[in-house]
Amino acid sequence: MDKKVLITGASGQLGNSVIKILYKKYNLIATDININNINDTNISYEVLDITNSKNIKSIVSKYNPDIIINLASFTDVDGCELNPEKAHLINTKSVELVLENFDGQFIHISTDYVFDGLNGPYSERDSTNPLNVYGDTKLEAEMVLQDSSLNWCILRTNVLFDYFQGTSASFLNWVIDSLQSSKTINIVNDQWNNPTWTQNFAEIIELVINKNVKGIYNYGGADYLNRYEFAKIIADVYDLDKSLIFQTSTDNLNQPARRPLKGGLKTEKIEEEFDIKCVDLKTSLNMIKSQIAI
Repeated sequence: MDKKVLITGASGQLGNSVIKILYKKYNLIATDININNINDTNISYEVLDITNSKNIKSIVSKYNPDIIINLASFTDVDGCELNPEKAHLINTKSVELVLENFDGQFIHISTDYVFDGLNGPYSERDSTNPLNVYGDTKLEAEMVLQDSSLNWCILRTNVLFDYFQGTSASFLNWVIDSLQSSKTINIVNDQWNNPTWTQNFAEIIELVINKNVKGIYNYGGADYLNRYEFAKIIADVYDLDKSLIFQTSTDNLNQPARRPLKGGLKTEKIEEEFDIKCVDLKTSLNMIKSQIAI
């Protein structure tokens, strides 16, 4: 419990999982611009606006953390496209501001959206080429870190999921809740990824802390599939009506931001260096089912 770990963006579904995994082993400081979803009385929590340099300096000076896990991000892909200045401020500039006030171990979460989705899944060695503002700003943040002298680790992941009521961004929540309400849903069949349970990813973050590694690592689930197939597996595991799930294409959605279609991440590097195996989708979904009455 000696090491102090400050988590930014702690109130989201990944933050919830990171707190669960780490709180018994580290002195945690959970921060977010909105801390209403942080209910664990065993940890410290603070309001933190990562775009405010004075706020960052105040919190870092108060707690003097050994490690910062940067989960804070503007992940609304279309929102980023419509408001690029906000996206740059939250996703890129905030990293620069933290680095001005901190010199410990920095673990930063990134995304497969730094790639163009023409030939995925991608390894850490593949060339980046974002298609949208979200991917641009996340890649810029990676470059800020790589140019710094900080002890940094960039963890790229994709399609994070959990059953978590504190967010409107959970694909798992949306599919389960829709099917339980007998609503039909249209799911794209041309976006490919390897969906990642937040708890599995939180365990990887703990390994990064313990191993104190530096560099870029990919982590994702063991199954590479499209979103439509993902939704059908959710229906299977939770005994829901698959006939309510219909296929559509990304073009039909007419979204402001372009999506990488054949995305996802290769995980050989992290599996070999950390001596782990990525977890398959059905195992993760069944674990969630066993933990939560849905």
